Amino acid sequence: MQHHRNRQKSFHTHRSHLKNNQHNLVKHEKETLTSYALSTDGKAIARGEDGIIVFIKDMLENETAKVEIINKKSNYKNAIINKIESPSPHRVTPPCKFTDRCGGCQLQHVSPEVQSELKSRWFFETLKRIGKWDSANINSAEKLLSLIFLKQEHYRRRVRFHFNGKELGFRGSHSNRIVDIDHCLIASLKINEKISFLKDNLIKAFKEIQEKKFGKLMECEIELTECDDEKVVLNIADFQVDQDPNKEICLTIIEKYLTIQNEQIIHLKHSELPRFRLKKQSFIQPHLDCIQLYYQHIKENTDDFFKNIIKNKQDKNQFIAWDLYSGAGIFSPLPYFSGKRFNVDVQCFAVEGIKDAIDSLNINCKNLPVAGIVNDVEVFVDQEFKKKLDPLTQFKDIDIIILDPPRAGAGIEIMQKIVELCSKKSLVMYLACDPASFARDTRVLLEGGFRLKSLNLFDAFGHTIHYEVLGCFERGN
Repeated sequence: MQHHRNRQKSFHTHRSHLKNNQHNLVKHEKETLTSYALSTDGKAIARGEDGIIVFIKDMLENETAKVEIINKKSNYKNAIINKIESPSPHRVTPPCKFTDRCGGCQLQHVSPEVQSELKSRWFFETLKRIGKWDSANINSAEKLLSLIFLKQEHYRRRVRFHFNGKELGFRGSHSNRIVDIDHCLIASLKINEKISFLKDNLIKAFKEIQEKKFGKLMECEIELTECDDEKVVLNIADFQVDQDPNKEICLTIIEKYLTIQNEQIIHLKHSELPRFRLKKQSFIQPHLDCIQLYYQHIKENTDDFFKNIIKNKQDKNQFIAWDLYSGAGIFSPLPYFSGKRFNVDVQCFAVEGIKDAIDSLNINCKNLPVAGIVNDVEVFVDQEFKKKLDPLTQFKDIDIIILDPPRAGAGIEIMQKIVELCSKKSLVMYLACDPASFARDTRVLLEGGFRLKSLNLFDAFGHTIHYEVLGCFERGN
């Protein structure tokens, strides 16, 4: 309930928020600066004439430009470019006409190959600064890193659009205002085909809501997901109206105009399952190509693990595999299929806190040795850790763990318990959308006797500062 109350405040606070931002503006303060580095949020770093650090949007390393200070804090300033005096050879013309106003992409002014180089550099800086990896492990990571490029335009299978009754698009780069768009460079072509339909029908729905006096102001977030059967599934991810008692009837009106069916299912291709389905509200990897790619790399590492088990003639009747933060189970049956190729018995457990996701998992993995568990990962790991400490409980050490946590990561405490729960010969594969969480969490593995076996950086979010990392860590083999 608190979440909804906070969202409701947005109608009253949005205008004051913009006004407060204006108080921080330093009118007409301009400087000519040369940047010396790029921060991990894509902004250039320069030192101002007064010695204070300045972060400059859309500027590249070693460029000189006239900049305008847009706000000033006690120990740094933010600025935008007025005129580039000495451009970088890596600067390109942004391919999207909305890039100056839209906050969706941060690197459209950077050549594609340099975007990937920057992400690789930022990643190693994060391993050192946040993860505190020692020099030996940094050297190992530098040797093992494989930089993998994915399609950079029209790649997102899932996009969330904002609508305020008039504009449809994304939040602006300098404010909460919605930038009205008719095309998105990184959204899939199928999703782009839906933009005009979406806007036209939301305007019609809002008009009916106003005419029937159900509300005067509204904010809506519509999530579009492209399935592998080429259908596009629509979901109302968030909706607020200034007359809250009318919220449900307003939602019904919007669903009518958008022809939204509540029980729509997302269909995906799967490397080893005949079908894979999940509910439209479920998390999904956003790049059209990344699921198959991530699966293939995790599969290769799992196959190598079992090859070594067979080679070393390890005598073990059954192996235990965990898929933590499993979602609907895209990776959950992978250890079973891998073990099957080597005539090894593997029992898989998939842990996820969202019941709808586990319901989908149980359907997707029906008749397979994959047990879906509805539980918070932190609670589950703690319960298993206590079982291991209990001499009266027969606990089986874990041989394979797949982690695909949210941006906050698993956390040091969970990782420390994972180290204790794993068998002497074990494999942990950590897929991360946040490099800082990855760096912090995986240092625990390195300190717990694991070694880095393989490392992939997937440039799966072209024109943005984001990327995914897959690190595979092995102990005992």
